[in-house]
Amino acid sequence: MQRATHEHQTKVFDETQTFWKGLTRKEQTDPAAYTAALRKYTDAKHKELYASTQSRSLWSRPTNPAFTEEFIDDVEWRLGLPRSGKPARVLKADLPFPINRTTSFPAGEGKVRFDKDTNTVHWDTGQNRDAIDKARNSVAVTALFNRIKTVKWTRNTGGVFMGNNENAAEEGVPDRCHVAYGPIGAAQEPSSCEEYTASKGNRVTQRDFTRLQQELWDAQRKLRNRMAKATAAAGRRPRQDDRRV
Repeated sequence: MQRATHEHQTKVFDETQTFWKGLTRKEQTDPAAYTAALRKYTDAKHKELYASTQSRSLWSRPTNPAFTEEFIDDVEWRLGLPRSGKPARVLKADLPFPINRTTSFPAGEGKVRFDKDTNTVHWDTGQNRDAIDKARNSVAVTALFNRIKTVKWTRNTGGVFMGNNENAAEEGVPDRCHVAYGPIGAAQEPSSCEEYTASKGNRVTQRDFTRLQQELWDAQRKLRNRMAKATAAAGRRPRQDDRRV
């Protein structure tokens, strides 16, 4: 993730330099002219990105654009002028290049965060429209999931990614699992768990998850039956003040 994010920020920086060099002297000094040039640039980039993703027939693969929406957004953010600000060349120090000690990586409207104390990784994102898709397609999250696919999970490792949306949350609908990984994911959310290779090389497949899910359902059903019987038995007992002494 550090390498992928560094490469992304390098491309963003290089693009800001190309944009600056293409400006006229007036655009480099006048805020209004600079803003107009930036708007023209971003409109053209978005149009090109849209055309590249739409220019395909029903049976052909989509054309891979030379850049992504995240790239355009990051370049626009770096080139944008603060209120009452003056145009200036973007410096490399202005960009958040990760280092070996970096534990938090931007991902769309959210971030990926590593907690070294608990040996866990957290992916958080907003609830705005398309927020999850944008985060999922970000450089950091793409690198995260690509790396997860190569993990050989050991005992008591793995986990789940939970999610919700604003409308469901307002209606009291609890978070649901989007995807699960490893032994922990298989134990907690077998129906959403990705197939994986255990540390000893054995492959855990959907057939194993189906069996685990059935065992989980059976255990939950037995628990509900026990609770129902206990509740019924408690309801038949006379209250203390009704008992004869």
